[in-house]
Amino acid sequence: MASARGASGMPREVDWERLDKRKFFITGVGVFSGVTMALYPLSVIKTRQMVSAHATQARVTDIAREVMRERGVRGFYRGFGTIVVGAIPIRVVYLSTLEAVKAYTNAAFDAWDVPVMYRGAADAAGGATASLVSQALAVPVDVISTRQMVQGMRSGGAVGAEDAVFVGYRNGFDAVRTIVAKEGVRGLYRGFGVSVATLVPGSALWWGFYGTYKRALWQVAPEDWRDEATTSDAKVIAVQAASGVCAGMSSGFLTTPLDVVKTRLQVLSGQPGGEKNNLSSTVSTIYREHGALGFFRGVRPRMVSVSIWGTVMVNVYEITKRMAIKE
Repeated sequence: MASARGASGMPREVDWERLDKRKFFITGVGVFSGVTMALYPLSVIKTRQMVSAHATQARVTDIAREVMRERGVRGFYRGFGTIVVGAIPIRVVYLSTLEAVKAYTNAAFDAWDVPVMYRGAADAAGGATASLVSQALAVPVDVISTRQMVQGMRSGGAVGAEDAVFVGYRNGFDAVRTIVAKEGVRGLYRGFGVSVATLVPGSALWWGFYGTYKRALWQVAPEDWRDEATTSDAKVIAVQAASGVCAGMSSGFLTTPLDVVKTRLQVLSGQPGGEKNNLSSTVSTIYREHGALGFFRGVRPRMVSVSIWGTVMVNVYEITKRMAIKE
């Protein structure tokens, strides 16, 4: 079935007003949780690469073997329960804000006659605002899950002079109780400022790149792809997938340094002797141990993760929106 097309030859957006919100969120939460489960091992590997203080960065295959040796397949899903439970309210807040801001910004752009190629700014505004609003819920989930991901891993000297084994928690509830007892409620928001500085521009970059790449690809696509009478949903998905890969590679690379700092700060502050870690000390330690390249630890799995995650998610997101159009 051919999708509806706007005057530009692009698929016409399913905007906020045309969505059945109940169907959108129920379907979206279930599908996104399934995708999260499939891609979660990449997050575990990336986190372990970023936290390690060993002089030589471990290869992805070496980390995968280490996790398998320590915990088996279950080791690739440390903290997964925390992510899934915490992600439900986060996704509702994020998607609601994203769609509402995009709709408002595009309406303003319509009034100002902003050209189609510059409409990626509306996507970027939606992504930035959605990420900013959802951080109050997302940071505690991130703190707990990242600490669970590295449980049992040798620090390589990251927590003081000696190599130590990272401690963790029995489950998410034990994590909340332990963190609040030891660090206070502030402990759940370790790295909040860095998270905002990382995820807000990261979300803005991803959605901005995605919207721009998508519009650019439609402009250079074959004529029959842009013809409403001959194009198909398969071609729409192909353009969305290519746009997602390009957006993920671009935004993943640019935001890796901030993600390295955020991840190390959140993890190391919860280890014995790591209570005094702060933003400046974390940055200084990374640079002292590894130089400028230390801020790009885990960049490859992160770029792959962001690309795959973004490509799969955006196609699921677009298809879910079409499924949830009001009758």
